[in-house]
Amino acid sequence: MEFTAEEIKKLISSNVTEIGKEIVVYDEVESTNTIAYELLKEGYPAGTVVIADRQTKGKGRLGRRWISPAGKNIYMSFALRPNITPKYATLITLTSVVACTTAVRRYTEIPVLIKWPNDMLIDHKKIGGILTEMKIEGEKIKAAVVGIGLNINMTENDIPEEIKEIATSLRLCKGEEFSRAMLVAEIIKEFDKWYQLLEKKNRKTIIDRWMALSGTIGKQVKIVLSDRELMGLAEAIDEEGRLIVKLHDGKYEKISAGDVTLLRAK
Repeated sequence: MEFTAEEIKKLISSNVTEIGKEIVVYDEVESTNTIAYELLKEGYPAGTVVIADRQTKGKGRLGRRWISPAGKNIYMSFALRPNITPKYATLITLTSVVACTTAVRRYTEIPVLIKWPNDMLIDHKKIGGILTEMKIEGEKIKAAVVGIGLNINMTENDIPEEIKEIATSLRLCKGEEFSRAMLVAEIIKEFDKWYQLLEKKNRKTIIDRWMALSGTIGKQVKIVLSDRELMGLAEAIDEEGRLIVKLHDGKYEKISAGDVTLLRAK
């Protein structure tokens, strides 16, 4: 890894309230989310950030594998103890993707968009995603970890053939390399800001920003649920972060979890 925890702390300086007070950097881990959980159990404070140069068992949503080569990308997780009820759990993911997308846009000047609920896209190709995992007991979220995977400096040769149609990197989009350390610092600062809004129950600000960055709202979508498929127009998200879809028969559905495909205009 070409940067240390101390360097990241210097880059974020004292501009954070909770996130990034503790930062742990590894050369290689199975999964930063797994480590973040372990550190919370060991007594590390909420807001601890775990960063790895490489993951051997990187995970995406729905159990998918996340390609994690060394020296190219960002793999990081935030260890949290959110002060919100499970009803609003989806908003942790939405807050995270808003923070990450905002940081990437500012640092790279690339117009990254969000696909509900957690993917970051450039020209319909994925550059990153969020994986939120949590432990809920009754009406309390005991612990949550937010994992962020971002394709930064991958070249054409680094992207496996089977995902070249659907995946890209910041370098491929802009034609230049980016500093992972600088981008990590930007994401930590932005995450801290938006996470404080979530803790203060300022949900409308988060949802409004998510809507402004969304590449899903106003588009025809196909949604694969565990037991059926839906097709319709993605119209908005509600205060719990659920996607509101107007089906072709005029009825509305609120989706809290599912695999969304944007349908291209013919």
